[in-house]
Amino acid sequence: MDWKKTLTMTIAAGTAAFSLGVSSTAAAPEESAAETTAEEASMTTGKETTPEAAPAAVSEPSSVEEPVTAESSPATAQGETRQLSPEEALELYRDHGVKYTSQRYGYSIICPKKPNVIPASLLVEGAKGDVLIFENDGYDIKNAWVVLTDAFDDAELPSDIGQKSEAEQKAYIDHLMNTAGYEFVRLTQVAGSTGVYAVTAKEIDVDTNGDGQTDDTMVAENQGIKTFFRGQFGGRFSVQLIDNPELSQAGISLYQLGLLTFQEWPSAVQDGQNVAKDKDGKTAGDKKEKKDKTKQK
Repeated sequence: MDWKKTLTMTIAAGTAAFSLGVSSTAAAPEESAAETTAEEASMTTGKETTPEAAPAAVSEPSSVEEPVTAESSPATAQGETRQLSPEEALELYRDHGVKYTSQRYGYSIICPKKPNVIPASLLVEGAKGDVLIFENDGYDIKNAWVVLTDAFDDAELPSDIGQKSEAEQKAYIDHLMNTAGYEFVRLTQVAGSTGVYAVTAKEIDVDTNGDGQTDDTMVAENQGIKTFFRGQFGGRFSVQLIDNPELSQAGISLYQLGLLTFQEWPSAVQDGQNVAKDKDGKTAGDKKEKKDKTKQK
């Protein structure tokens, strides 16, 4: 039995592995597709992929892909599977996934299989980052992760949100729920910091005549998941799950496990050279670009 089938057949453990990094704070009360268990979902698997290594201690990234020899999946005899612990689910994913390293933006993340990569600016004008595509039909993206850097302003996600009181954290979550069109929001630990994990809403109340009152409901074609967090060197990242035509439990679990492997590097490549990041995760080139844009306004 291949490793993906083993993992998705014990999907509850994979979701539990992600919950190991969840902050013990209030979350929005809405139940979403991203919070269902294995017993509530029927899961499918993808094709087997080349085994890759998990991120090692922080050092300079040398290549996009780093092949290793993987251990056999923790399955019982005759192809039967047993329930994986959260730690086993994450270890299985690390051992069999494919590590993608972006030298341009200075990060790495373990993917369920080798992605096709396009610039994020092709989806969102001016965006900095990568779209890691795992499944597509021509230009129609079926399954992908969108990794963005400079994804939010400091004020949008306070760096000390994890140290605030439960009442303050709940007020912050409620504000996001009421203003950002999310169906579910919670705080979670990613890359060693407290971030925001949010599921976009299927139905959104809108104000069509500008009187300040909602008078209609917009139904989205599909839903996605967005996670906002700071990297180990202060970079402001977001990782979005695209899973069409609808969110699947297998896609969600692999996305959550991938988040647990995210690693920011202390440098990024600009003009063919490694450039060190500052405490905010920015290179000198990033700051110059922002300064030039400010002057043009």
